Amino acid sequence: MLSLEARVGAFVLAGLTLIASAIFLLGDYTFERRYTIYVNFTDVSNLSKDAPVKLSGVDVGKVRGLVLEDNHAKVIAAVKRGVEIYNDAEFSIGSTGIIGSKYLQIDQGHPKAGIVPAGAVIRGVDPVSIEKSLTKALAKLETLLDGFNKEGPRGNLTDNLRETVANVREMTANLNDLIETTKPKLERAMERTDGITEKLDSLLAKSNLMMAGLSTDKGAVGALLHDEKVKEDVKETIASVKEAASTAKDVFGRITQFRVFWNYDWRYEHMVRTSRVDIGLKIYPRPGKYYYVGGSNLANISDEKRVPSKDYVQPNKADALLGWEKGPLDFAVGVIRSAGGARVTLTPFYKDPFWGRLSVMGQGYDFSRNRTVEGRRFTKAQFDAGLIAKVHKYVSIGGRVEDIQEVPRYQTWAKVMFEDDDIAYLFGMVSFGAAGSKGRSKK
Repeated sequence: MLSLEARVGAFVLAGLTLIASAIFLLGDYTFERRYTIYVNFTDVSNLSKDAPVKLSGVDVGKVRGLVLEDNHAKVIAAVKRGVEIYNDAEFSIGSTGIIGSKYLQIDQGHPKAGIVPAGAVIRGVDPVSIEKSLTKALAKLETLLDGFNKEGPRGNLTDNLRETVANVREMTANLNDLIETTKPKLERAMERTDGITEKLDSLLAKSNLMMAGLSTDKGAVGALLHDEKVKEDVKETIASVKEAASTAKDVFGRITQFRVFWNYDWRYEHMVRTSRVDIGLKIYPRPGKYYYVGGSNLANISDEKRVPSKDYVQPNKADALLGWEKGPLDFAVGVIRSAGGARVTLTPFYKDPFWGRLSVMGQGYDFSRNRTVEGRRFTKAQFDAGLIAKVHKYVSIGGRVEDIQEVPRYQTWAKVMFEDDDIAYLFGMVSFGAAGSKGRSKK
C-alpha cells in the first residue's frame, strides 16, 4: 500500500502533466521546424497574429507577430523548413472569402531568381482600400469632366454631346412615330388572324361531317369513294388542312409569348485592381425556360498588363446556356466562358417580399483545364460562388469568389437587367417567318 504522501505526490504530478498538455495544445505549440522572414507593409489591412501564410494558395506557415517599426508595419512570418520561396516572389494581404479573414499571400517567383534566406526582410505590396480607390476614381472623373469643356477642332465635347443627344432624341421620336403608325395596322392584322382561325375551325367541323358521310356507300360521292385510291387522297387532304390550322394557332401564339432581357454584369477584382464586364441576352421562348447568349470578360486585348501580373483571367470569352426556372431554383447548362459547364442560382425565400431579393449562385466549368497562364500552371476545374441582392427592379449588388480551387479572387459584383419588348417582338416575328418557311417547304 502506498503512503498518503506518495498518493498526494502522484496526484499533483498528474495534474501538472495535464495542465502542461493543455497549455501546449491551446497555445498552438509545434515541434515542426520553421524559419523566420520579415515583410514590411505601409498598412497590413487588419491582418492578425496567427493568421495563415499561404504560398500559391497552400498553407506553409503562420504569422507570429506584428510590430510597428520606423512608421512601417513589420509582419513576422514563420515558414516551414523545406518550403523554398524565390527572391522575386510577391507578398501581399489576401482574404479567404466575401467576409473572410486576412492572411499573408505569397505569389511564387521563378527559380532563377534564387531562394529567400532565413531572416530576410522583404518589401510587400500594400493593399489598396476601397476608400482610396473611390478617391482616385473621383479625381479621374473630375479630370474627365474638366476635359469636356476644353475646346477642340470641332468645339468642346459638351456641345458635341448635346448635339448628339439632340440627334438621338430626334431619331427616337421618329422611331416612336413609326411604331405608332404601324401599330393600328398590326392590331388589325392580329384581328384578321383571329377571324381566319375561326373560319378554319368552322371548316374543320364541316370536314368532319363530310368525312362521316363519305364513310358510307350512299350517293354518287360515296360510290366514287369506294375507289380506295380516291378515298386515301381525300383523307390526306383533310389531314393537311387540320395540320395547317394547328400550325397557324401555334405560330400566332408565339409572337406574343417571347420575353427578352438585357443582362449586364460588372465585377471589380480587388487582387489585380481591375474590373470585368459580361453582356448578354436572356431569351424566354416560354415561361420557365430560357436561352442565354453573350460575351464575358470583355476587354481590349491591346491594353498592357502590369508587370509582374497576377491577372490569370482570359479575356473575351463566349457564353451560351440553356436554362430552366422553377420556384427558387434556376439551373442552366452549356458553354460558360468558352468551356462546358453548369450554373445554379438559388433564392431560398423567393416568396418573401424582402428576403426574396437575396440569392446565392454557383457555377463550375472548364473541367479539363490544363494550361499555363502568366507563368502559373492550372490543372483543376474552375468553380465560382457568390451572393447577390436585388436593390431595384433592374439593379442588384453583391460579391463573389472566382476560381476557388486554384487562385481564389474576391470580386465586388453589380448586375443590371431590364426587359426589351422590341427585341422580343422581333424574335416572335422571326419564329413566325421560320414556321411559314417550314410550311412552304413541305409543299
